[in-house]
Amino acid sequence: MTSVETLTERRRQATLLELSDVAAELFVRRGFAATTVQDIADAAGVSARTFHRYFPSKADALGPTMRAGLLYYVAQVAALPVGSPLVEGLCDALERVLAEPRTPLDNDVTRLTVTTPELTPVWLRAHEECAIALGPALAPHLEPGADEVVVRYAGASVVTANRLAVESWVAHGGEPRPYLERCLRLLTRGVLPE
Repeated sequence: MTSVETLTERRRQATLLELSDVAAELFVRRGFAATTVQDIADAAGVSARTFHRYFPSKADALGPTMRAGLLYYVAQVAALPVGSPLVEGLCDALERVLAEPRTPLDNDVTRLTVTTPELTPVWLRAHEECAIALGPALAPHLEPGADEVVVRYAGASVVTANRLAVESWVAHGGEPRPYLERCLRLLTRGVLPE
């Protein structure tokens, strides 16, 4: 996204998110398989044709809602004080996002996405986009002079650790913190043998 957006682009992004939030609510209430594109279009007050102008498929409609939640996490990470314990701060940031989601349905959307195979590509795409955004937020916490590869690697690694932690939490229940700590602490030690 460029730093200077046109009014048209801001409106388009707002419409994307609004349609996505409507789709998310229907998917959570009715189930993914039971919700049609026409259901989403009707609930949003648009035609199915307009829906397809924004999204190539029903599953793709969930992307903006997921991205907004993940970017909310990136904002939490960007606010971490430099020099504070990073793993603890990353766990705190994701716990805050889970405890105070962007919308009341965000955690239900996460559970639905993790447990619905048709939504896996959207889930993974949103995390890839989050990794790109997270790198610069992590950069001040990395060793001075960390180059672009290190910053990108850190962003991708943290997002992957978080994704695996959330998937484990959804699958096994309980509190998310132990899953987050375990996956993020793995990043602090070498996992692969030389």
